[in-house]
Amino acid sequence: MAWTQDHVHLRCNDFEAALRFFAENLDAKEEGRVVAGERITVTIRMGGTVYKVSPKKGGAQTPHHEIYHLGFETDDLLGEVKKMKARGVKVTQEPVQNPSQRPYAFVEGPDGISIELIQRAT
Repeated sequence: MAWTQDHVHLRCNDFEAALRFFAENLDAKEEGRVVAGERITVTIRMGGTVYKVSPKKGGAQTPHHEIYHLGFETDDLLGEVKKMKARGVKVTQEPVQNPSQRPYAFVEGPDGISIELIQRAT
């Protein structure tokens, strides 16, 4: 049986702020909204992957919030980090230049999600 990834689903305290963050900083494109009663799920695409974003129910903790981080490649790591800082994004790890791996940095996303930014290999 062959498997392919369908989506990653994130529940956020302020999901409209999360959607803005992903659109402004990671060029997310909204692909649709589904409303079922009081539930809403927004489908976005970032870096070729589909994400579903929903509000947390009544501020409840999601019992399986175990994603370590999301990783995204860019052609201009330093430039993108600078733009994100200008928009008030918290940089949790300044860009690291290490000869044994590609340069990377970490920023804090909605609800404390750790996001790794990686310089695309040339």
